[in-house]
Amino acid sequence: MDDFLIKLEKLKSNIFSRMRVLFLLDFVAIFSIFSSIFIILNVEYFINKTNFYLPVPVHYVPPSIALLLGAVFAFLLHRNDKKINLYLLIEKKITDLKEKLRTAYDNREESNDIVDSLKSDVSGALDKVSSAQILTTGKVFSKLLITGIFLAGTLVLVQNPTPYQIPPKTIEDLSKTITGAGESGNQTIEVAGNPKDFNKAGQEGGGNITGKPKIATIEGKNIDLTIFPGYESGFILTRQSQTQNQFIKSAAYPVDVLGSNVSDGGYSLLMQKTETEKQLINKFAVERSKI
Repeated sequence: MDDFLIKLEKLKSNIFSRMRVLFLLDFVAIFSIFSSIFIILNVEYFINKTNFYLPVPVHYVPPSIALLLGAVFAFLLHRNDKKINLYLLIEKKITDLKEKLRTAYDNREESNDIVDSLKSDVSGALDKVSSAQILTTGKVFSKLLITGIFLAGTLVLVQNPTPYQIPPKTIEDLSKTITGAGESGNQTIEVAGNPKDFNKAGQEGGGNITGKPKIATIEGKNIDLTIFPGYESGFILTRQSQTQNQFIKSAAYPVDVLGSNVSDGGYSLLMQKTETEKQLINKFAVERSKI
């Protein structure tokens, strides 16, 4: 194997080692970020609220999920690392090797004065190249610093999570607000219909019995349904213990005078009328009820 190939393979190995370090730093940083988020959001509380069977204690679940997410995102960030054309990358960083490195590598199986001279020049230039020039130390150090900050913050949260966690009561209140569960009180009772004017009667108002009543038909005759009052007034309440007025009810009327619209005081006079007069009065009352 040519000398320049040995140096080139060693340089490639060092570059890939640095890439693996960057992958590891990204993995730790992402794991720290998700771990901190899970602690602040109190994910362990939500898991305890579920009915899922877990083969491990609940407090192991959030870190395990954070590890998985860290590995996935770090892989996505570095999935093209192996596809990087290192020869072109080296040429961009080291101008003395521009086009020479790829030409020497493409003709690594050839041997003549021109190719051998090119390989010798490339080998001498590679002695001055290090992996730190390709993947700068500053880039690695910056990522190391950022990862250290995230990791330190996660360790602080793990040791004393209570001041930084969202309290369970706040989570429950927020859940009730979002889902609308647990709402009670401050509810108005809707009464069907509109309030009526109780000073009116029949169809115009609320059914006050002191207004004009409707007409009922009994055996082909229209009967006035006016409620006849009793006689003599009741007593006025003077003490809170009195609960009712003691009225004397009117006597029941015979069928032949229903609808006559006469008071009990005129009943004796009515009985003195002749049969013809009674029929005339009854007919008058019936006709009156039609008005």
